[in-house]
Amino acid sequence: MPDLKKLDLKKLSPDIYQLLVDIGARADARGLPVFLVGGMVRDLILGIKSRDVDIVVEGDGIRFATELATRWAAKLLVHKKFSTAVIERGDGLKVDVVMARRESYARPGALPDVVSGNIADDLFRRDFTVNAVAVLLNRGEFGVVQDDFDGYADICNKLIRIMHYRSFIDDPTRILRAVRYEKRLGFKFEPRTLSVLKQALDENAFSSVTPARYFGELKRILQEEDPRAALRRLALLDGLRFFVYNPAVESAFKEVLNGGLKGDERWMKFFSVLISSLDLESAEELLASFNISRQEKKKILKDLI
Repeated sequence: MPDLKKLDLKKLSPDIYQLLVDIGARADARGLPVFLVGGMVRDLILGIKSRDVDIVVEGDGIRFATELATRWAAKLLVHKKFSTAVIERGDGLKVDVVMARRESYARPGALPDVVSGNIADDLFRRDFTVNAVAVLLNRGEFGVVQDDFDGYADICNKLIRIMHYRSFIDDPTRILRAVRYEKRLGFKFEPRTLSVLKQALDENAFSSVTPARYFGELKRILQEEDPRAALRRLALLDGLRFFVYNPAVESAFKEVLNGGLKGDERWMKFFSVLISSLDLESAEELLASFNISRQEKKKILKDLI
């Protein structure tokens, strides 16, 4: 394990800290290495509060998640194809549990094929180095950092760096995610990463993913506190596949921001603005391709009718 460090997990909120202690104890009882990964680790290093608990187990992740859900009397949602599970606790906390795995892509833009692996494999499959830092939760090593890809340094230097140079080809939705992180966290692209991102867009990378997958990442941008900077950046990169973002749209976004809307109402209003230049038939076709629910579709379209 290169460049060992240790994070003080007590800096997390008390309920999450106790949750992680319990997860580590359950893993110890079964002899399983278990890790906290992803955004919570990144945000802890940055001093940002987070409640997104992502756990990787070297072993049967679904079985481990099932045992945790039973222990906590919590709801469990299982995705057998990808060996992942989501635990929804009564206190509102959600815990994502995955089996440590390797991924491969049958073709650009396809969902990955997965096989079991170790934590190094699991970190390598991630999108950016800043999300590829893991923290051990087992007793005796609680808080020890595994940083195989120098993600800790990139977090400290506020750099977005892809794990490998096919990353944006394998999954082009990472382009939208990268821009969202850039603007939300105040990070910068590592120069080669930005070059590869632009090359992927030049080669029409988004054509390999379904509109619904594209929209899934776009929706996360619209749910940001202020999505304008990310949308402006995507427009300059020619990364807004279905939309135009111009000064008139930005002005309308400002009005929405000043309107006091919250939650789903707010991102749907933003989306209504994005499609406001479309006629009703074209807007309905686009929403259908995004697999938007009937209720959401009704609210989004109300300003166009």
